[in-house]
Parts: sequence; C-alpha cells; structure tokens
Amino acid sequence: MQLISIIIPFKDASQWISKTIESIQLQSGNWELICVNDHSTDGGEVEILKFQDTRIRVVKNEGTGIVSALQTGLKNVNGSYLTRMDADDIMPKGRLLTMAELLSRSPPKTIVTGKVNYFSTGELSVGFANYEIWINERTDNNDFYKHIFRECPVASPNWMGRTEEFKTFDFFSQLKYPEDYDLVFRWLLNQFTIQGVRETTLLWRDHPKRISKNSNAYNQENLFKLKLGWFNFLHPKPKSIALLGAGTKGKIAAKILLKNSRVMNWYDLNYSNFNTPVYNQQINNYNLISEDLLLIAIYPEKREELEAFIRSKGYVLGTNAWYL
Repeated sequence: MQLISIIIPFKDASQWISKTIESIQLQSGNWELICVNDHSTDGGEVEILKFQDTRIRVVKNEGTGIVSALQTGLKNVNGSYLTRMDADDIMPKGRLLTMAELLSRSPPKTIVTGKVNYFSTGELSVGFANYEIWINERTDNNDFYKHIFRECPVASPNWMGRTEEFKTFDFFSQLKYPEDYDLVFRWLLNQFTIQGVRETTLLWRDHPKRISKNSNAYNQENLFKLKLGWFNFLHPKPKSIALLGAGTKGKIAAKILLKNSRVMNWYDLNYSNFNTPVYNQQINNYNLISEDLLLIAIYPEKREELEAFIRSKGYVLGTNAWYL
C-alpha cells in the first residue's frame, strides 16, 4: 500500500487533538502524520509528543495561518497520497484504506472524498444539520461541481489526492481564504475529477471555538466574494447574468456583481413587493428571465417547482444556472 501523508494544522487545540490522533492510530495501512504547529500557546504540541509514535512528527509553521501551515506540511511529507485532518475532528475506522483504495484505481487528477457526520457536545444547529445532509447528497449524486457556487461541496478535512499532483499544480501556495472552498475551485479549474465513497469518512466536531465561527475570513460576505470572484473568472464578460432572489443572499450577490461591473438584471419571485430599486437596480418579474447565465439566490421548499420553471426557460443546473 502507498504511504499516506496526513497533514494536521493545529493551534490551541489541546483539548481535542489527542482524540484526533487516537482515531488516526486506529487506521490500518501505511501512514505518516505531520502536525504543523501554527504558533499554538496551549500546550498542544506536548499532547502530541506524548504519543511517542515514530509515524508522527511535529513541525513549526513557517508562516501564520492554515494556508501557510498546509504549505509547510506539504514540504515535509513523504507519502505518495495526501490527505488532511483538523485537530478537533475524528477519523472513522477504515477511512484511509477506503479512500486510498478508490484513489488507487482512479485516473490521474482525481480527488477522493466521502460522507460526513457532524457531532457536538451541545445541540447541533439546524444550519450544520442541513449542511451535513446537503454535502452528503453531493457524494450520493456525484455532482460536486454542479453545486459549487452554493457551498463548498467537499469538507476541508475530508479529501485525499496524489501528493505529486498537489505539488505540480502548486495548489496550497495559491490559496485564498476561505481556503477549503478556494481549493475546490482550483481542482475545477485544473480539470480534476472528484469521486466520493459511500462511507462516512469524517466525524466533524461542532464547538464554539471553531475557526469558521470566529474568523471573519469565513463569514458569508467573504464566502460570496470568493465564489463570485471565481464565477466572474470562469464565466467572463460579455455574458449577461440574471440574478433571481432579492433577499439577504441576493443583496450580497448583487452588491459584489455590480462592484465588478457585470451586466446584471435582478428578479424575484415576489417582485411586486419591491416598489423602489435596490442598489439602483429594479427588481423585475421573474417570468421575464432570459439572460445567458442564471444565479439563483433562493432555495425554496418547493424546489421542484422552481427547477421546472428554470428548465422551461432553457437553463440547466450546473451548466448555465447555479444556486448561490
């Protein structure tokens, strides 16, 4: 079996990292773990060194932050296959063998992922519960890129690829925050295929100290700046854009699109409620949609009806229409 390199960036995660490493030690196969200390101050490195496992190494982040930690980790790996974990999550038994087996029989430029299961010592929020369902649907349907402009379709600590390809395409050195989402767009740009296994390959811990809850780099506005920046790059002018939805998501999207001087017409299902322009843009009758590309900033309960309407207008989800 190929040597699998696992990168874990860690910062002030001493209360969780021992459990994370214990779950990795239960994995079968040939692996090494590179823990990148991102200037931790809570004794996390001491917890790691207690394991006295020659397969586990600690290196110091050459810069600051997760992106730099991934770059530092990549410089120190020896494996042919590459994966990552977060310092507060749990790796289900059999994950490495399951993902590596699929990768071994997949063509070049393949990323392997799997299903996730959120867990928490407290009550899991509705948002995270819905995201778990949504991201697991991407694996079931194998349609990761089709929905890429809505959310990040691959969990950041839940992928495996070939180390040499990550170095060849220089993925980590180019990343912008939110880095997990940006990485998936870079896979798309470089025509990587994403393959999913049906098993749960990540137990994803929810807790108040998660960086995604406490850093502005991961807030909704920055998520929209990233994905609409990629949208503009992948679908440049002169193509016109229809934006459907004038709620919170629609307003964030419109503001970014207008700032980037995209030709945009704005629509809403309840267009009659908008008597005055928003950002100097009229909110139009959705029945008049006819632009080249459609961005959908709503996700209604009656999704089937909406998607039937979209099809009647000549749009195909994932081709010239996308949910935001």
